[in-house]
Amino acid sequence: MDRGGVPAEVMRAVGVLVSIMSWIAVSILTVFWTVLIGLIYLIHRVVDPDLRIAHRLASIWGRNLIAMAPGCRVKVLGQENIPREGPVVFMANHQSYVDVPALFFLKHQFKWMADVYLFRIPFFGWAMRMAGYVPVRRGDPRSSLKTLRQAKDWLNRGVSIFIFPEGTRSRTGTFGVFQMGGFRLAASTGIPIVPVVVVGTRQLLPRENWTFRFGVKPRIYILAPITPSSTGLGHVRQLARQVRVQMVKAYRQGLKEFRAG
Repeated sequence: MDRGGVPAEVMRAVGVLVSIMSWIAVSILTVFWTVLIGLIYLIHRVVDPDLRIAHRLASIWGRNLIAMAPGCRVKVLGQENIPREGPVVFMANHQSYVDVPALFFLKHQFKWMADVYLFRIPFFGWAMRMAGYVPVRRGDPRSSLKTLRQAKDWLNRGVSIFIFPEGTRSRTGTFGVFQMGGFRLAASTGIPIVPVVVVGTRQLLPRENWTFRFGVKPRIYILAPITPSSTGLGHVRQLARQVRVQMVKAYRQGLKEFRAG
């Protein structure tokens, strides 16, 4: 079907060409910002022990990547829900590879907890390690304890943690099962959870695709913080259910707003 008099085949060809150019730009930017983060990392013990400058550079990198997607703009709502003092455990749904750069629009200090395979990607993974982000090796109990210690250490130093509780990108757009690790972390430290809902990144770059879609404007909703009140297993599971229910509700409402434009 033609769109505005332009054959669909031409539109697809233009989309592929623009996406190729965008990915080339993304690769160049990733190398550039990795070098900058590396320079900070070399002297961070003197000038930046918590790697806050490195995270700021990573945030600029992420926002620049979003700018490479044609016509894309990210809107953040609910910034007032982030506590002004103390660290939090951010938790977001996972729809697309675009989620990570999009969530840098929160402009807040935090350390990602992410699958270890991401840290093996040249330049991208190197930058993650140098920014102090925490690798997660799923299915390895010994590694899980080490990961938990690293995350707690950052929280004790006043730096927030960011987790995708689903563990991987959604295949269908619906929410997957939430893993308990992040909730146990929050409960054991008494740190509040700030749920974050991402809408529209799946439409911008679907899971099984590499071509960007034109003019998609993702939205990020920051929900009110939830403070754990107990470390008991029953409470942790109840906490996970509570967070998931609120996020699903916000996602459904946000999807309506996104589709309405």
